Amino acid sequence: MIGDNAFTSLTRIREQSSLIDVGRVRAEDAGQVELYAMGPGGTRTLLGSQPVHAGANNNVRVHIGHPVRRDIVAVLRVDGRVVATRDFDVIDR
Repeated sequence: MIGDNAFTSLTRIREQSSLIDVGRVRAEDAGQVELYAMGPGGTRTLLGSQPVHAGANNNVRVHIGHPVRRDIVAVLRVDGRVVATRDFDVIDR
């Protein structure tokens, strides 16, 4: 089980980026990484997604089409199930 070790490289994202570099992602099976913006009351808005294959996926990048301004959550989904999540803080640069 990969779980917390799915997202191994990045913990912060630069503000104004529209291409989010999630880094290395490990998956037990083919799936996808989904990025969500965190909203009030814990709501999430899907920003974009990127397919991944089983095993280690290096340099996973998700194009969201606009600069990110809020902290985001990366979700690894395999066979429709959420198998890992990771919070990423947005930093001013």
